[in-house]
Amino acid sequence: MKGLTLARLRNTDFNQLYQKLVIGRIENRADYEKLLSLAIIFINEKNSDISRLGYRILVFYCNLTKDYKPLYDIALNEGLIPIVKLIEKLEKYTMNFSTSFFNTFFSAFGENYKSGSNYLSDQQQELFSFFEENINETISVVAPTSYGKSELIISTLKKKDKGNACIVVPTKALLAQTKRRLIKGDIENLKKIITHPEMYIEGEENITAVLTQERLLRILRKNPDISFDMVFIDEAHNLLEDNDRSVLLAATISILEKRNNNVIFKFLTPFLIDDTNLKVKYSNYSPDSFRITEYIKTEKFYIYDFRAEKKFVMYDHFMDEFFTLDTGKFKDDIDFVLKNKTEKNLIYLNKPSDIERVSARLVTRLPVIESDKIEQACKEMSDYMHSDYFLIDCMRKGFIYHHGSVPDNVRNYIEHLFSTEKSMNFVITSSTLLEGVNLPVEKLFLLDNKKGRGKLSPAQFKNLIGRICRFSEIFSPINGSLEKLEPKIFLVGSSYFSTNANIENFIRDSMKVDKKIKDEPTNVLLKNVDITQNNSSRKEEADEFIENFEPGIITGYNKGHVQTEIGKLCFMNNISEIDIILNEHAMQGVADSIDPNSISTVEDIFNVFVDLFLSFIKAEENYDNLSRLDYVESRRFYQMFLNWRIKNASYKEMISSFLRYWSKVEKSGSSDVYVGRWGDKQRDGFRELWTDIKGKNRRQRVNLAIVRIKEEQDFLDNTFIKYIEVMNDLGILVDDFYEKIKYGTSNKDMIALIKNGYSSGLASLIVNDYRSHVEINSSLNTVLLRPSLIEEMSENGENDILIYEVKYNTKSNPQEV
Repeated sequence: MKGLTLARLRNTDFNQLYQKLVIGRIENRADYEKLLSLAIIFINEKNSDISRLGYRILVFYCNLTKDYKPLYDIALNEGLIPIVKLIEKLEKYTMNFSTSFFNTFFSAFGENYKSGSNYLSDQQQELFSFFEENINETISVVAPTSYGKSELIISTLKKKDKGNACIVVPTKALLAQTKRRLIKGDIENLKKIITHPEMYIEGEENITAVLTQERLLRILRKNPDISFDMVFIDEAHNLLEDNDRSVLLAATISILEKRNNNVIFKFLTPFLIDDTNLKVKYSNYSPDSFRITEYIKTEKFYIYDFRAEKKFVMYDHFMDEFFTLDTGKFKDDIDFVLKNKTEKNLIYLNKPSDIERVSARLVTRLPVIESDKIEQACKEMSDYMHSDYFLIDCMRKGFIYHHGSVPDNVRNYIEHLFSTEKSMNFVITSSTLLEGVNLPVEKLFLLDNKKGRGKLSPAQFKNLIGRICRFSEIFSPINGSLEKLEPKIFLVGSSYFSTNANIENFIRDSMKVDKKIKDEPTNVLLKNVDITQNNSSRKEEADEFIENFEPGIITGYNKGHVQTEIGKLCFMNNISEIDIILNEHAMQGVADSIDPNSISTVEDIFNVFVDLFLSFIKAEENYDNLSRLDYVESRRFYQMFLNWRIKNASYKEMISSFLRYWSKVEKSGSSDVYVGRWGDKQRDGFRELWTDIKGKNRRQRVNLAIVRIKEEQDFLDNTFIKYIEVMNDLGILVDDFYEKIKYGTSNKDMIALIKNGYSSGLASLIVNDYRSHVEINSSLNTVLLRPSLIEEMSENGENDILIYEVKYNTKSNPQEV
């Protein structure tokens, strides 16, 4: 006899009764009793989808009736101990309970699942045991957000008594957050956390590093003898993608194994179907896998499409049905959000420009929040950045936005404000939230279903959903709520969605419970990816990089090896914009004509870049930022920018300089300025990368300057600095000048602070005004802040953004991150 499946259940009358429960329209006790009976039957079915449906029915029933006895019993039976303990703790959930021996016994048994101040579920505890039992084995862990992957890393590092360890994170923003977690983890044998390649001192042992793949590669480049014994790959699903950073990560993994055949990898990801997709070519590891299958949160999806019939519907991903709800009256997407919001809400958009457009619309609809804390934060932001910074207007109205063009320490500060200030109701963000950023949000409003140029994949969408109603909020002993077991996700069709985007198809493809979803690995350096005519050239480029960076990895490699110094240096610095082997001899000829230690000005830097590199950059590729340097006015702009960097200019100074620069451009005749993705005007056949600055008022110019400063800093740090590194390795840069370009100073103490993750502004303030409160060993690149530093800075009225940055980097910060 065939077992019960969702497909078979959909062809019964069950859906009529179930729909009443889902939309909250059960009117009699008999229907509740039928549903409870069905829930018990479903939970005991072998089919996991049916079993989860039974649990979903129970959660909905208990939250509607406020009778939590059935959920308590099932949670006990299924090992969902956090639910059990929250029900026991909060009186509002135990009003209908009667004390019994078995309740008392199982409640006491649940104490075995206590970890610190939290309770683990059955599979959480199994996960921790699996990690501990396999501490010396390569493994992969597939566990949703909230399951304690950070705690797994910390507990492992506590047990590691020797050897080098590295945590590879996908973004620079996660460097500080991960470092913060390690600091708070009180790891006894953790003497120094390396977050910058130059923090490593040759010969150091038993180091712990937190690095992006680019920074890890730089350590490997500068130190041919360094190897790692244990490497954690956070957000490991990124390895499957076909982009430069994913290919670089795979190449780095193969290099790590070449340097140490016994290296242990720990792959951590919220979503992965087949763990064999994590196997990298030219490597031999085969990870054992642990997969969380527990079902604790059960989502509700709502759709309102302003582009179509304007119907309010609910999608049930178990029944694969759309249930029509009361339409209501909504003027537009902002009105919809405001009428369906709760205390903490996340609005998702793809483009940073759309984030700021929605923020501008939201500002006009919301009242000013009366809060001393918010007003103080606005004053600090005004002093630190600029009084016309648009983010300040948003903060006054009770929300924040963040995207890749918000300065890192500002972003950390406003995330803290959002997390700790009750009246901050919204965070508007892009896919930056997919990569480990944790905020206390309860509802998600999706105003766009794209990530970059493509749609959010099912895994990416689920990862985003996992960021709302985190376990720490659901099971908080102070304000925990079982209602948060039902995260609410609203897909709002408006002008930010593509005109041809079908929301119903998107949600069905992403969330239908019994839809078979497969990983789609496309990284050419993965074993499970076939090499075809379409991707063979990309594979050849990746192989060429690996073999010229670390010879001997690819057995039988018979393609090109570089023969010149500059060719070697270009590969070692991951310069992918040039066909190195084709052009190395011509480039070496130019390099040989440059005198040693002769470059000491930014003008020299750009003149050499043009002669040595620019003419060799691949013409067929899209390297807009680099190709623009063929224009004299673009080089002058970046000369100005590098000079600000050398002078360690503050944001206020740079904003003022931008405004003056644009005024000069405006008076020169042509008022078009390059602003990248913030552009609204085409030029010379390029995309809309320019804007007419003459048409922008002062407030608009200030905010345009802020995003451009951050993006130009990222361009210098992520792209242009590679070419400066090659120049320096060639010995043609003056040493002191190189340090000023890279760190904005040649002061050794400031450089040590910057290498330890402090902003240049804070490093300058500490060295100049608070040196006695800090122990700095510039030769070892170690920094120890005394507790008196924060107290002294507060007494002197220093900017709270800088004070928070200090707290974020010490154990004294009470905020969990």
